[in-house]
Amino acid sequence: MSAGILLLACLVGSPMPASGQVFVGPQGAQALLKAQATIIDARGTFASKPYLPQAQVIDWMALRDGIARTGRLAPESALRQAFAAAGVEQERPVLVYGAAQDGWGEEGRIWWTLRYLGHPQVYILDGGISAWAQAKLPTIRAPREAPGATKWRSTVRPRLRAAHAEVAQAQHRKDVVVLDVRTPEEFAGSTPYLSPRGGHVPGAQHLQWRELIDAQGRLLPVPKLKALFRAKGLTERQRAIAYCTGGVRSAFVVAVLAHIGHPDSANYDGSWWDWSMQDNLPVAKD
Repeated sequence: MSAGILLLACLVGSPMPASGQVFVGPQGAQALLKAQATIIDARGTFASKPYLPQAQVIDWMALRDGIARTGRLAPESALRQAFAAAGVEQERPVLVYGAAQDGWGEEGRIWWTLRYLGHPQVYILDGGISAWAQAKLPTIRAPREAPGATKWRSTVRPRLRAAHAEVAQAQHRKDVVVLDVRTPEEFAGSTPYLSPRGGHVPGAQHLQWRELIDAQGRLLPVPKLKALFRAKGLTERQRAIAYCTGGVRSAFVVAVLAHIGHPDSANYDGSWWDWSMQDNLPVAKD
């Protein structure tokens, strides 16, 4: 946390997020708003009123390297330009929110993209827009206009991103756990998103991403989250790689992992679309 943000937080009397914290409740989000955080609505084309004050809408699909059946990130220069145009700066925190239980983890995808680019202070509103509205906090009826490009330096953190080669090698390593966070039907072979092949990465552990949130879209208590991952064989010393279909649900899981003490976890952004398109990669259906 920068000295300026810390001073502002003290002046407004609101608690800022603790070190290592990723998900914040409405009170923490309000503190970030008062600290002049950049607010990003991750609902994309599905965004509708109400919005958080000062929010700008960013669609994760506009940050892809391609337009059909791909979750791979766009080139770094394009990502930097998109976030700079939204007013993202290195010195200011960023608060991302989405539709929580009514979405697909898009807030996690934007969080992960910014963290991959090296932004040091990115947070997610736990429970999404509904949690903010239920707390009866101020909203606006239309998103804010883009403030224009700003200079923003980014230093990529490659450990937060996995490619298919690393995923393929993971089954031969004891220090890595691969997590398939899709539905049980997808894990078993269903292809609702038109993947060329059905199944899962051999050796992957299945943990559906929605198991991590309650009916209101809020994260389960940290001890329960840790127990869920521990049941899939993830220990404190292991690195996790998560995948889904296009790297969105899995990015949300990576955010949860960081929140509970696994900041070295990676998102396979190509995910099942990428894996299933390559005939040389094995597929399991057990």
